[in-house]
Amino acid sequence: MKNLAVVLVTAIVFLVIGILVSPKKNAIRYPASVVQSTFEVVKKQGRVIIGIGQEAAPFGYMENGKLVGFDVDIVRAMVKKLEKYAAKEIKIEFRPVSDETRISWVQSGQIHMSLCHTNNTRKRDANIDFTVPYGWDAKGVLYNVSKGKNRNLTDFAGKVIGIKRSSSSEGEIQAYFKNKGWDEVTLKAYDSHIAGIQALVDDQIDGFTDDNSIIINTAMRAGHKVGPNEVLAVTATPYSPAFFGVGVPENDSDWRDVLNYSLHDLWNSGEFLEIYQKWFGPDSMCPVPLGSNRMEPYVEG
Repeated sequence: MKNLAVVLVTAIVFLVIGILVSPKKNAIRYPASVVQSTFEVVKKQGRVIIGIGQEAAPFGYMENGKLVGFDVDIVRAMVKKLEKYAAKEIKIEFRPVSDETRISWVQSGQIHMSLCHTNNTRKRDANIDFTVPYGWDAKGVLYNVSKGKNRNLTDFAGKVIGIKRSSSSEGEIQAYFKNKGWDEVTLKAYDSHIAGIQALVDDQIDGFTDDNSIIINTAMRAGHKVGPNEVLAVTATPYSPAFFGVGVPENDSDWRDVLNYSLHDLWNSGEFLEIYQKWFGPDSMCPVPLGSNRMEPYVEG
């Protein structure tokens, strides 16, 4: 009888272990790193590690040895709001990220969140989560006006288009041209926006693409005039929108929620609009009207 009891207990133990470790179809798998919410880690340490882009104006870039940009101003203001929820002062630690590391460093836990003009796409959302959008843009093709004025996207069917390496523009422009039934574009990747734009100026490619605000700002800061009657211009019709979100670890809803609350507080206080107007208003280098875009706050209560 004693032996039978031992056998039964052993069988139950193995059954439970099997249920816990065996993969289930459509089961949610939480990353090992998210044992406790990132918010709890941030509160305990009194600091937040932020991955920030430093090579793409107007979002994040170095100017006179100082880190500046829309993303920089937004996240500084966010952390001020975050302190209310943490009930303590939170110090900011910036770590430079690139298009290649802005997703993977969130996954690995090297940073608590990432702001690097990151368009929230389904492909990226499969690897990390995002806050509500805090920025909006569109994607067109930058071209040399000497090759023709007022060019449309269809003018680039079958042409060579430059892109920034690891940009979501690659899949987006290919899908757009395919859906239109146009000849595919040949894409050529560059390590930086400035390198791709210089290749365009040197007639090595037919166009260059990414978020309009980035390619216009980069070109103008490099000394090129941009506009319909200037040296370079951007197609009036975009092939894709862009919705910029703060990248956060997958399945960490407490952290994502509190960052969303902080963004909403910025919107409600009017501080968000002040920052937006500074970088994208009519007096900025590349105006991007807010239009109908809104950061809808949660209802308190």
